[in-house]
Amino acid sequence: MPSRAFRMHGVKGLTLEPLDDSILEEFLVDSHEGLDRLDRDFITLEHDPASPEALASAFRALHTIKGTCSFFGFRRLERVAHAGEALLAKLRAGSLALTPEITEALLAVVDGVRRLLAGIETTRREPDGDDAVLLARLSVWVPTGRLARGAKPVAREPVVASGEPATESTTALQQQHLRVDVRRLDQIMDFVGELVLARNQLLQAVPAAGGSPAGRAAQRLDQVTTQLQDAVMRTRMQPVSALWSRLPRLVRDVASACRKTVRLEMEGNATELDRTLVEALKDPLTHLIRNAIDHGLEDDDARKLAGKPAEGVLQLRAFQEGGSVHLLLTDDGAGMPLERIREQAIARGLVESAHAPQLTEHDWLQFVFLPGFSTAKRVTNISGRGVGLDAARAAIEDVGGTIEVSTTPGRGTSFHIRLPLTLAIIPALTVEQAGECHVVPQAHLLELVRLGEGGGTIERSHDRELFRLRGQLLPVVRLGSVFGNETAESRHLLVLSAEGRTFGLAVDRVRDTEEIVVKPLPARLREGGLFAGATVRGDGRVALILDVLALALRAGLARAGSGEAAPAMMVNAVAEPRLALLLVRARNGDPAAVPAAHVERIIEVESSAFERFGERAAFRFENEVLPVESLPGDAALDSAAALAGDRSWPVLVHWRDGKRCGLVVDVVEDIFEWAGAAPVGRVVINDRITDIIELDDLAMREVA
Repeated sequence: MPSRAFRMHGVKGLTLEPLDDSILEEFLVDSHEGLDRLDRDFITLEHDPASPEALASAFRALHTIKGTCSFFGFRRLERVAHAGEALLAKLRAGSLALTPEITEALLAVVDGVRRLLAGIETTRREPDGDDAVLLARLSVWVPTGRLARGAKPVAREPVVASGEPATESTTALQQQHLRVDVRRLDQIMDFVGELVLARNQLLQAVPAAGGSPAGRAAQRLDQVTTQLQDAVMRTRMQPVSALWSRLPRLVRDVASACRKTVRLEMEGNATELDRTLVEALKDPLTHLIRNAIDHGLEDDDARKLAGKPAEGVLQLRAFQEGGSVHLLLTDDGAGMPLERIREQAIARGLVESAHAPQLTEHDWLQFVFLPGFSTAKRVTNISGRGVGLDAARAAIEDVGGTIEVSTTPGRGTSFHIRLPLTLAIIPALTVEQAGECHVVPQAHLLELVRLGEGGGTIERSHDRELFRLRGQLLPVVRLGSVFGNETAESRHLLVLSAEGRTFGLAVDRVRDTEEIVVKPLPARLREGGLFAGATVRGDGRVALILDVLALALRAGLARAGSGEAAPAMMVNAVAEPRLALLLVRARNGDPAAVPAAHVERIIEVESSAFERFGERAAFRFENEVLPVESLPGDAALDSAAALAGDRSWPVLVHWRDGKRCGLVVDVVEDIFEWAGAAPVGRVVINDRITDIIELDDLAMREVA
C-alpha cells in the first residue's frame, strides 16, 4: 500500500491527504448512527421542547459529523451540518424556542445529510449538487448569508406525508457493522481458547484419521474449531490506521510548540493488529513522537547548516512479517549523542570507567530506556525528564513486544517495535530436548532438516558450529547447550528466522504441530530472556514457548561487528542488502573474508592427507582429488610439504569451471553480515583491515 504523507507546519497550518477506505467506512458508520440518534432526539424534543439532554445529544451528534467532514474535505456536507448545528446552538442557548416548523427544518437537515452520506458510500466521493434551498430555509432562524451562499430566505414548504422515508433507514454499511462490547469479545476469545485446548486433547485420545464414528466426529470438530478460531480472532483485529488517526494532530501540535516544520509519512496503515495492542501502543507512540520532534529533529536553522531541508521528516511504517507486526519510527534528525550517553552513564555510576571500552554502541543505547535517564540539555513541557522511553518500553514489553533503537550521527534515529500478531492462539511446533517439551512459533520456522542417517551433518570449525544448507552456511545453536541438558546426539535441525537472520536450532526430537493458546509468563520467567510465553499442551502438560530472537542472540546474529547495524530503515531509503561473509585468517596471520554463498562446505583436513597433484597440493575427498590453493600473501601450495605439521587445516570447498577445489586457510573465525553494497578490496570489519577474497578472481590470478 502506498504511503500517506501528512505535513505539520508549526506556523503554516495542517494539510492532509485522503485516508484509506477503512477510516472512511468507520466515519460513515458513525455518522449513520449519529443520524439515527438525531431522529430519536428530535422526536423527544417534540414532546418535551425544553429537554436539555435531548438538545445536548442532538448538538453533539451534528457537531461530530461537521467536524469530521472537514477532515475528509467534504465541504458540501460540512455546510449542511454546520447550518443545522447553528440552529441547534440557538435552541440550546435559549435564544430560540422549538416550534413544529423548526423541528421539520431540522429533520430536513437530517435527511439532507443522510442523502449526502449515501452518495459518498456509493461513489467514495461527495456528490455534486446545490443545497441552497435547504440552507435558505434554515436562514429564517439563522440569518447568515454564508449558509446559503447568497440564497434568499424562502417560505417554509409544507411537509406532505408520503408513507416513504426520504432514504433507506439502514444502509448497507450499517447492516455490515454491529457494535459489540469488547468485554464480550474477550469472553468469547477465552472460551475459544479453552475449546482449542479441549480439541487438542481429544485429537490425542481419538486419532481423527481413524474410520470410527468417534474419529470422524473428532475430525469434524477439528475443522469447525479452526474456522471458529479464525473468525473470532478476526473480530479482534483492527487496522493500524485506528492507532494512527490521532498522530497527525499530535505531530502538528508538538511541531508548533517547538517552532519546527515537520512532515509525517505513514506507510502500511492497512496492517492489522489485535485490538489490545492498538490500545497499548497509543501512549508509547506518543512518547516516541514527542521525543523525536523535540530532541531528535533539529530546528530549521540547524538543518540548513547541516545541508538538510528545513522540513524535518518523521516516517512511520507498519508491516507484518511471519508471526509478528513490526512498527518502524524513523526521523532524519541529528541522531542520538552517543558521547553524552556515555558521559551520563559513567557519571551516574551505571558503568565503571574501566569497563566502558568493552561496551558496544548497542550496549550504550540501552541506557536511554532506563528510568530517569536523559541526555536533554533542557527540560521542556514536552520532553526531557527521562520518563518517556522508559514508559514506552515498559508498555510494549507488557504486551509481549520488544523495542530496539539504532542511530547514525547526522542522519537520524530509528525505533523498531516488534509485536505479536495476536495475543491468543498461534500455530507452533513442539520439540523435545532431554525429555522436556518446548514450543517454537511456526511463523519463525523455515524448514526442518534431519541430521545423520543420510541427512546433513553439523560441521565444526574451531569454536563455531555450522551447517551447510543448499550453499548457505548457517550458524548452529544446540538447545541442549542452552539449557545445560545436552544429549549424545541431536537428530533434527530447525532452520529458524528472526528479524531477517537465519540460523539452525539442533534438538533431540520433533513431536508435532498444533494450535496453541498463548499464556503470559510471570515477570521472573521473562527476565531469563529465552521464553516468550507458555501453553497447555493436549496431554495437559505445560510447555514454555521459546523466544526465537533470544536464541538468535545466542547464535551471535543480533549484532554485526563492534556496534549495532545502521538503522533498519532511514527516511526515503531502501533497505540495504546484506551479504554473509566468512571471516578467515590466512596462514601468514592476515585477516580475510570470503562470500559465504561461494563456499560449498568447510572441512578439516589432516596434514598427512595432502599429496602432490600436478603443480600444487591436493587431497582426496568423496572419490575426487581436490587441488588446493592459498590466499594472497601466503606461500604457494606447490607441494604437500607446505602443509606439513601435526595439525588439521580448514579447507573451503568451492566450485570452479564445473569442478571442485579447495582454499586452505589457517582459521575460520566467524560469519559476518555486511550491510550495503558488496565490499571490494579492503574494508574494516571488527576494527581490523580485512581483504575481501573473490574466489573467481583468485583463480584467475593464480592461472595467470
